[in-house]
Amino acid sequence: MRSSNASSYLSRLDHLRFVAAALVIVYHFSIRQVGAIGTANPLLSLIDEGHTGVALFMVMSGFIFAVIAYGKDIDYGAFLRNRFIRIYPLYLFALLLSVYIGRQNYGFMDVLGALAPFLNLRNPPSVNSFDQLWTIAVEFQFYLIFPFLCAFHQRRGLSYLLGLLGLLVLCRALVYGVYGTIQDLSYWTIFGRLDQFLIGMMLGAAYRTRPGVLSHPLYLLAFIALLLGGVQWFNNVGGFYGVSYPSQAAYWVVLPTLEGLLWGGIVLAYVNCRIRVPRIMDQALAWLGQISFSLYVMHNLVIFFLLKHVGAVPFRAGHDVFNTVMTGALVALPLTIGLASLTYYLIEAPFLEYRVRYVRQQAPTP
Repeated sequence: MRSSNASSYLSRLDHLRFVAAALVIVYHFSIRQVGAIGTANPLLSLIDEGHTGVALFMVMSGFIFAVIAYGKDIDYGAFLRNRFIRIYPLYLFALLLSVYIGRQNYGFMDVLGALAPFLNLRNPPSVNSFDQLWTIAVEFQFYLIFPFLCAFHQRRGLSYLLGLLGLLVLCRALVYGVYGTIQDLSYWTIFGRLDQFLIGMMLGAAYRTRPGVLSHPLYLLAFIALLLGGVQWFNNVGGFYGVSYPSQAAYWVVLPTLEGLLWGGIVLAYVNCRIRVPRIMDQALAWLGQISFSLYVMHNLVIFFLLKHVGAVPFRAGHDVFNTVMTGALVALPLTIGLASLTYYLIEAPFLEYRVRYVRQQAPTP
């Protein structure tokens, strides 16, 4: 999506936004149709662990904000105004629809808490059609602190962000040592997801200060291979739900960090990759990325409709996993694109005209 504050438009970030949304959509259809797959195929493992698309979204948020704000001052009020305008119209639409569908799940305080998701310290009650909205609370918590993180980074250098990243890992290790589990904290909260925002910020700064870094296509292929290998390993040891939930595994202490590093490498390598994307493909993927927030917010409504009335289309008799994945990719995803295009143009886009400029050149040091 074109930012009102960016000096240049990076269409490839929108390509990756669509990839993240598509991963989550196919994953949610698959996991609800056939459950966890458990496979030796790395591509199927990526679908089976498609929740990793959330990590890609988080890394990209840190990346694009760092690219926009690098070397500039941020107007805190204007920044939050833009974030509110960008997120809240569709979020409120989905929240109210969720409340009316599942009103028996909501109390008055639940609704008030959900209206200010950045204040929520737990998942708000919801219906299945919108249970993915938990990520908005984490995103908004990052928005609240990003201008400060950016200022501290500019004043204290990369060591500040690295130190904060180390502190988060240390805190998770200590919590794990006390409670014997850390999965929920690492996955569902800012105490795990902030790693991915910070990694995105650091790589966004690298994009601005080291033009062309990781531009050789082999870097992109290497990071994709590492990601697929990491996802395959994770799937082999049990995946998200593992032997039990929440997991007792210690690797959840560093999993958000490793996941962020792998996706971060892909983001930087893809944005800088020397290979030219054909114009038609570039424009199509950029448009799909432009509506990615609507794709993310609205997709479960489509998925539950399909699960009730269609299920998996029998492309190949007796191949349940294949049929499920193909239905997710060829039916659920296109239908969600249709719905998301409506919510984008009718709900999101009109409000985007009210965005303002929130960055300005830094005043020279006396």
